[in-house]
Amino acid sequence: MGLVKLEKGQILHKAGSDIVETIEVLVKGSLKISNQFTSITLSVGSFIGIVEAPGTPYNYTIEALEETSVYSYPYDNADDIPNVVRSNPKIAPILAAQSVESAFKCCDIFEKEFEDALSEYEQIISDYNDYPALCIKVGEIAKSFPEIETIEPPEKSDNIKDWAFDFVRALKANEASLKKSLYPLSIEIATGVVMSSYTIFHKISEESKHLIQYRNTLKKTTTTFANTMKAINAKLNDLENNNGDGSVVTIVNALNTILEYSGVSPEIAAKFEEQLSEFKANNNRYDSSDEARALRRSIGSTFYDVYTPAYIKSLNDNNIPIELKMFFMFGFVDEELAGEKNTQILYNMAKAYVPDPDGKVLTIYEWLLKIYNLELEPSRNEFDQDWPTYLREQKSTGQLNQAQVELMTNDPTSRLQFEIHNLFGLGNRMTFGRISSFVPVFDAQNVLRPLDMAYLTVTKINDYYKMIRNLDYGVFCRSAVYSNPEIGITQLHYSEDITPYMILLPNVGSRAALWQEIEGKNRRTPARMVVSIFNTENTEECMIKLFAEFRWEMCKTEQGVHWNDVTDPSLTSMYCDYLQFYKKNPSLSSDMKEKLRTDLKKYNNNYKNMFIADYLAYTKFEAAGSPRLNKVAREILFTFCPFSKELREKIADNPQYTELISHYNTRIQNLAKPVSNIVAKLKKDDIPIPEAVTKQIEYLRS
Repeated sequence: MGLVKLEKGQILHKAGSDIVETIEVLVKGSLKISNQFTSITLSVGSFIGIVEAPGTPYNYTIEALEETSVYSYPYDNADDIPNVVRSNPKIAPILAAQSVESAFKCCDIFEKEFEDALSEYEQIISDYNDYPALCIKVGEIAKSFPEIETIEPPEKSDNIKDWAFDFVRALKANEASLKKSLYPLSIEIATGVVMSSYTIFHKISEESKHLIQYRNTLKKTTTTFANTMKAINAKLNDLENNNGDGSVVTIVNALNTILEYSGVSPEIAAKFEEQLSEFKANNNRYDSSDEARALRRSIGSTFYDVYTPAYIKSLNDNNIPIELKMFFMFGFVDEELAGEKNTQILYNMAKAYVPDPDGKVLTIYEWLLKIYNLELEPSRNEFDQDWPTYLREQKSTGQLNQAQVELMTNDPTSRLQFEIHNLFGLGNRMTFGRISSFVPVFDAQNVLRPLDMAYLTVTKINDYYKMIRNLDYGVFCRSAVYSNPEIGITQLHYSEDITPYMILLPNVGSRAALWQEIEGKNRRTPARMVVSIFNTENTEECMIKLFAEFRWEMCKTEQGVHWNDVTDPSLTSMYCDYLQFYKKNPSLSSDMKEKLRTDLKKYNNNYKNMFIADYLAYTKFEAAGSPRLNKVAREILFTFCPFSKELREKIADNPQYTELISHYNTRIQNLAKPVSNIVAKLKKDDIPIPEAVTKQIEYLRS
């Protein structure tokens, strides 16, 4: 013990190896106290090592920054610190001031360490969210990193109170006055300041250790993902530095590859080549002239003549050429028509595509496969006929005989052709948005948004499903009945959430549409929705309108002939009654009635389109606390499309919703009571609770 002299760069104590047995007072020079992430510099009068635990290895390395001297004292426990102050009465005020300085630096360092840890976490989450899109850009299949889903952000402990930081900063801010008028007053005051500072930065040091442990664990957990991101970013830089030509295989004469693969007749192949050649040569190929219209229609017809045999051949091919994958997914047929940059992007997207593990978001290729494999029935045609109805109609008109009907019913190719002609062909034109200008081939002239922004991936669609459920939690729920007399349940109505199919059609378009709300007459089957795989409009609004259309049509299906009968209250009947008799409604002011008159004229008296507009305002603005609807429309929407529990709690204080929420809660309590009684009885009899009962409980709690 005693005076210890150090040369510049000399280590006084080394973290992890030296054992804490002493504390030091810095009497000359300066020292750097550091761990693997941060460091602070202490000057003359500072205590050294008092945040360390006696008898354990040092957590911090202490290094001389210049010629330095310290006076060393034995350190067995915290009670040794006041003894050091009392044994040095002449420098006690300096020790007090420097303790405050050290605590002040520790506060700043800790907050920086926390912000750094939080930034590391946020960067990982940001990279993880961007990863699928980056994989698409470089043409790689996204890998799974379940460990990223488990990480949590760092949290500040309650061990350090805000007042402690404020206290230390206040002492530092008044340093000059305190050095002059407080610290020299008595040895007890100086000792108290030293110990108060010690207590604060000792706690900070403990929390700093937890942060170090957190960051080390975070790094270890995310190493594999971080290395993958480095490789992805390197490839992305290569692509950008090489103007997009970096590591992508050049597509040459794609049309010839597609035509040869399809095996179509030379006449059809020559016809398609001629049509596309004429189409490419015309810079005004989307004008309204008769010649341009006729050419677009003829391309539309020939496209499917090529698509169908190419598709059938691909079903038995385990190594489908990339040009064909681009053809099936995006309608890509020609690299010149698509443009060099777009061709590369489409190539990468096709190469990186990963199917939806839940099987609800499907490319048209995947959808047609379900039809071909008899997993699902073909969709309705333009006359609202399903596959069996269409065959019966063909038989009744003499187009088919009974033997042909029986043969075609489960014939994969016949079903495939029906689906291509209807949902694919008609849906492709519908979602494009400009029906008279439609062509099914990918054309750079239709690219109005960057493709990576317009591309509707599986993740994006599932995020829109999540978004709408967070607003209108019952949007996809269907009413069903459960009965099990053996356990005492004669009849229980419950709600079952059924996620729709979203079919991504190969065009650059602006619309989404509900093709059919159920399959056949089974009300517990998923809806079929179609949307352009590249959406050029506000996709969020596009999706909300689609879900609104589903709400309306599903209600009509469930209500049957009573869909507009106000004596049987439902979303459609109440809304139709509201619009039909708004002029006599005393709840509406004259200004509201005038606005309704204008809106009805705007939407050509189409009640469904009026509802869709109101539903958009309801979910986008009313849910955010910005009123857009009149009292009557708001009440109808909240009654039949109530907000989720989290949202209801958020707007509970809004006077426009207070009464509506109160009525809703009363109604839910009345519905929940018999279900609760069933659960109580089953538990009493030690009978497992059926899934239907559990679903209804979850629904009523949503």
